[in-house]
Amino acid sequence: MKGIWKKALILLIIFVAAVIIYFIWYRGVEEDTNKMVYTSMGDESLPVVYPESLGREINLMHGYRQDMGPDGAKESLTVLPSDRELSVHIKEKKEKVNSIRYEIRSLDGEELVERTNLENWDTDSSGIKVALPIQNLLEQERQYILCLILGIEGMGDVRYYTRIILLENEKIPEQMVDLAVDFSERTFDYNRATELVTYLESNDTADNSSLGHVTIESSFSQLTWAGLSMEPVGQVKVFLKELDGVMGNVELKYLVRQTENGEPGELYEVTENFTMKWNPRRIYMMDYERKMDQIFSGSRDLFSGRRIVLGITNDEKIQVKKSENNRFLAFMTNRDLWFFDQEENRAVKIFSFRGSENEEEISYDRHSVKIINAQDNGNVDFLVYGYMNRGSHEGMMGVVFYHYSRETNSVEEKFFFPTDIFYEGLKQAVETLSYLGDHDMFYIMINHSVYGVDLNSNEYLVVADSLEEGCFAVSNDGSRLAWQEGHEKYGAKAIHVMNLKTGQKQDIQAGGEEILRVLGFVGNDFMYGKAGQNDQWISHGRVVDMPMYILEIIDDSLNVETHYEREGHYITDVEVEDSRIRLNRLSKISEHEYVQSDDDIIVCNADIGPGPLDGIGWYASEDRRKVYFVQADENIKRNQRITVTVSGNIVYDGTGLLDLKAGTWIGGMEFYAYGNGRLLGISEDLVSMIQLSYDKMGFVTDRNHRILWNRVNRPDTITIRNPEAAARKLIRHLNELEGNKEYEDGIIVLNAGQCTMHQMLYYIGRGCPVVAYLGGENYVLLYGYDQYNVSIYDPSDKSTMKMGRKDGEEYFSRLKNDFICGILTE
Repeated sequence: MKGIWKKALILLIIFVAAVIIYFIWYRGVEEDTNKMVYTSMGDESLPVVYPESLGREINLMHGYRQDMGPDGAKESLTVLPSDRELSVHIKEKKEKVNSIRYEIRSLDGEELVERTNLENWDTDSSGIKVALPIQNLLEQERQYILCLILGIEGMGDVRYYTRIILLENEKIPEQMVDLAVDFSERTFDYNRATELVTYLESNDTADNSSLGHVTIESSFSQLTWAGLSMEPVGQVKVFLKELDGVMGNVELKYLVRQTENGEPGELYEVTENFTMKWNPRRIYMMDYERKMDQIFSGSRDLFSGRRIVLGITNDEKIQVKKSENNRFLAFMTNRDLWFFDQEENRAVKIFSFRGSENEEEISYDRHSVKIINAQDNGNVDFLVYGYMNRGSHEGMMGVVFYHYSRETNSVEEKFFFPTDIFYEGLKQAVETLSYLGDHDMFYIMINHSVYGVDLNSNEYLVVADSLEEGCFAVSNDGSRLAWQEGHEKYGAKAIHVMNLKTGQKQDIQAGGEEILRVLGFVGNDFMYGKAGQNDQWISHGRVVDMPMYILEIIDDSLNVETHYEREGHYITDVEVEDSRIRLNRLSKISEHEYVQSDDDIIVCNADIGPGPLDGIGWYASEDRRKVYFVQADENIKRNQRITVTVSGNIVYDGTGLLDLKAGTWIGGMEFYAYGNGRLLGISEDLVSMIQLSYDKMGFVTDRNHRILWNRVNRPDTITIRNPEAAARKLIRHLNELEGNKEYEDGIIVLNAGQCTMHQMLYYIGRGCPVVAYLGGENYVLLYGYDQYNVSIYDPSDKSTMKMGRKDGEEYFSRLKNDFICGILTE
């Protein structure tokens, strides 16, 4: 009997030892984090929708549980078949569809074209197949918004958006999409890829240091993955992003896995973007970009020396914050948030929207994470903004503030507010200002307004509203905000300066005939200018600028650190580069007329603070090229145990749902610059957006995605007959023009001063001559061009002439490129 008990005791000891070894050694050192399941929130539950267009399933749509309006349709453009009967494939997940209807509206969302309820649809193992019987109410070559509305059991209506267009020739976009897919497939086969050389513009100045970013100028080796064994994984998702005449933009999204000696390795997300120009003889590749970002698995081999290796990725996909005591690191890579305790060698995957349902499915990427802080006790505050892929807010666009507790290993939601701003616009707003001050007061800029949210009570206040571009500034670290009083850019009598860390607000008041202008920050020191009320720079009846005769830089107590004033010189603009400030200066030649003068430079001693990639390094790998890593403070030895876990459940608080409201923004037209399939910038200045999109073979739109300039889409030659008659609407509004404006008589008038003559050819190609001022009120009309010449009409004597393209560029440049152009809308 004693022998039996002795044997049982020995077996028990062996069992306990095995469990200890498994959990402490195997789980700690050899844990396969590719198998981890992020259990804090459920998998995606809403259906996804694929329209069937151009011979394939295209333009995958995710559902919104809110009305996104025109912003919901910016992501894709679906070409309708000639009979307008659009087939869609609805793939249900957890939630089931019980009703289907759709609406078609104008691009601004104001005009309802069609509203139809569907009574019947087919269902099989792959999901729901249904055809939308779109009525014969659409104009050819004109874009509309399609909103497909699915009734979901227990959830109500869920909306799916795309723009639609009915074309005379569907073959143009179909050939572009086919070329993009074929081009991508060939890059994985070295021999087949040799035929792609004709599309490349490889040159010696291109940066071939990183596989994370490949362009049309990259080497053939870069294009073919530098010899790495890469294999596509899962389905390639195809998107037609834009189509404007002969210009098309196509995007592919998919996963690739690196294999080594036949063994599966790291997984990467890939986005390829193609800008093309169609010609009856061939399709020209105007621009190409491929971005590849490694999915950080957290496996033990990524922690080595003083590095946490993130792999092949891009600057904008990584971020790190370190606690003041240097013990804790919080880092974001490719939209996933991680935490590392350097003392205990413990890594935690705090947040990710990646699901467990399909490892071969690329996750929806219309969201990002911003780390707010990493605290000395190991807690982390962070934002998740954009489209909510899963969880209690699934299907919503908005911003969530989360707090991670190291002690409980859980994530607490502090507040969530929904918004109808599209993801890229929301991203720019969050990057402009999102800052946590003392006493748990969080500040964020949304829709031209700054809000302060008390994290303890979830009450909010409007700090400033209706902020116009050029009338406010935020310091690099987000801790300082300055804005002009009132809504006149060139008429402010006061500037408010606020320390968001402490909540203290101070005012700068103008004296006498002065007005004040916000110029920006150097570190945390504020820079502003003083101008005289009668010093307006006026050209052709328009206020061009308000030159300043004094520039001052002040500290947080409003003490003047730098005073700049030079007799006979005025400042029109400043450019800040670290601690150097370049002043663009003018000289006054008459009451409201100025000429360019030489620039000047001020060198400051301000503390610029950390850069966006502080704490991030990279090294050159022989096979993988540029490899990024998080810089640790202590050596992580290969034989050291690394514990890798995921955070626990997310704690939701129903009282944290905010409805942020402020005054109505009363600014002018806004312009959106696009290139390589993504938003590059938003501004009220058309010229700066044209310059921003120019090198990317891009285009510029208005708020409602109407294209207002396009580098690719213009005819090779054109001559407008009767230029004076064609320009009648444009000329009618010259004397009343104060800014960019759409008029009721069917024209959008745009101030394109400082653009080049070459950039103005787009508007001539659209059928509207361009006004070019010669000095004073005298102007000519540019009404035609070919490969060699530009055609010019002088309305003063009704004469015409031709000027060489190069000569024209130089001639109008000497006249300051003072152009006014128009887009005819009727």
